[in-house]
Amino acid sequence: MQTATKANLTNKKKKSKKGAPDFVLLGLIVLIVAFGVVMVYSASYDYARNGGRASHYFASKQLVLGLLGIAVMLWVTFKFDYHICTNRRLVTGFYIISLLLAVSVKFIGIEANGAKRWIGIGPIQIQPSELVKLAVVLMVTSYIIRNRSTMNKLKTRLVAWCIVGVPFLIVTILGSNLSSGIVILGIGAMIIFSASPRIWYYFAFLFAGLGLVFAVRQLAINTPKGEDTTIPIIKELLPAYRIDRIRAWTDPFSDPQEDGYQSIQALYAVGSGGLFGRGLSKGVQKLGFLPEPYNDIIFAVICEELGLVGALVLMLAYGIIVMRGMAVAMRAPDYSGAFIAIGISSMIGIQAIINIAVNTNTIPTTGMQLPLVSYGGTALVVLLSTLGLLLNISRYSSVQKLD
Repeated sequence: MQTATKANLTNKKKKSKKGAPDFVLLGLIVLIVAFGVVMVYSASYDYARNGGRASHYFASKQLVLGLLGIAVMLWVTFKFDYHICTNRRLVTGFYIISLLLAVSVKFIGIEANGAKRWIGIGPIQIQPSELVKLAVVLMVTSYIIRNRSTMNKLKTRLVAWCIVGVPFLIVTILGSNLSSGIVILGIGAMIIFSASPRIWYYFAFLFAGLGLVFAVRQLAINTPKGEDTTIPIIKELLPAYRIDRIRAWTDPFSDPQEDGYQSIQALYAVGSGGLFGRGLSKGVQKLGFLPEPYNDIIFAVICEELGLVGALVLMLAYGIIVMRGMAVAMRAPDYSGAFIAIGISSMIGIQAIINIAVNTNTIPTTGMQLPLVSYGGTALVVLLSTLGLLLNISRYSSVQKLD
């Protein structure tokens, strides 16, 4: 009995032991944030001056928020303990609060570019969907940990999908933010599938997704411009403006002045960059052609100014972040660390893929920031805080690897 007690104490000490974080991951994150400040300045100085602001207006705010976000990220990395995220009450409370904030957007949200996605708290504007993404990661992880032994049962998996599905519907319908809804679904899918003992779910989900894409494309082609579909549920998920965007995606030049405009201008920017680009700050499309070039469409500016080589280097950096995040998950000392790391890594990867795909007209136009690069406001601070959680897990993972 005494031997068993000593063994338990030894295991607890070993579990609480921390090592160094993944410095490659940390360095890449800081470098991308710094690169983002440079590109925000390059993409926004003309836009800012035309709006009566200083040329460095957006870049200065990006720098301040980036430094604040890095400070919070480092605090979470070195002073936090990710095991707190396994506390059921705390996680459930955070999940409920994030959903309530997402619902409130419909009623007290601040409208910008025809969509309500932000709420104001004094001088600060918060995008609740960013909090919902992290809340889904933690809530799904918490649920799976408590029901790990029954994940092969249909009922358990359906409840897990409900935890993901409710935020998806709230963010997509009430928040008019389909892109964030897709990210939420992707995060949930990666965590649930990683916890599931049946691999065929991956293939079923893939084929279902491909079938859905084909069906939506056909719906867009056969729905007149500016009109809603007559199917009740689809009407809420895909209102007329989204259907119009999907139609314009198939042929942007069929509506070059309206729904196809952004795609056409982005393609001009991407194509004119060539192999090495026009040179930093020498882009043309940002000079009144690309709408808000410092925001969701900044990847097109990167392609024009730094060329294919610059774009590929940035994509490689994102790929390394995702791969090292997954490596952290595989070396995590427990399931909670593994699933949280999978969720955060998936979040970065999915958001980067959606933004790049929109900029290259690979998918229909939708609002999605390029992680750590686009002008982000408080969303940048939240994302860096979330990455701090991944780095915190890596401290335990590094110890696990050495042991």
